[in-house]
Amino acid sequence: MTVVPVVGAAVPVIALFALLAVTLFLAYAVLAHNRQLCERCVRALPLDASSVAGRYGLRFRVAHLFESKVFAAFYLVVVLGTALLATHPIGRYGWALVQATLAYLLFVYVTHQRYQPWCPTCRNGGEEIEAPIRPVSVNG
Repeated sequence: MTVVPVVGAAVPVIALFALLAVTLFLAYAVLAHNRQLCERCVRALPLDASSVAGRYGLRFRVAHLFESKVFAAFYLVVVLGTALLATHPIGRYGWALVQATLAYLLFVYVTHQRYQPWCPTCRNGGEEIEAPIRPVSVNG
């Protein structure tokens, strides 16, 4: 917004609302896509997906941080608080840093969604829960 010459006071507000609308649409698209793996996502998985997922332990832990409602609420307060400081010359740096964390969270979320079958937390701490098998009795 600083590249465009000053047109009026309403331009930053309009741009902020447009950015908010795009963000909400993208959030909806990500959540709708998360319902199941699409064909394109499955094709993008490597053949050794379990070994690749083993290298993403930090990303999996970050993805599961937001299971805590307290942590999620605190993070939301930080995001909103820095957004209020975005017009301040020094507050802009904090806002940019928080926006970078949002971009990283999107990256983490996409990685977790793709490799979720191999996530140790999603798989009950690395232990798969198996249904007990009942023997079938044959009366004969």
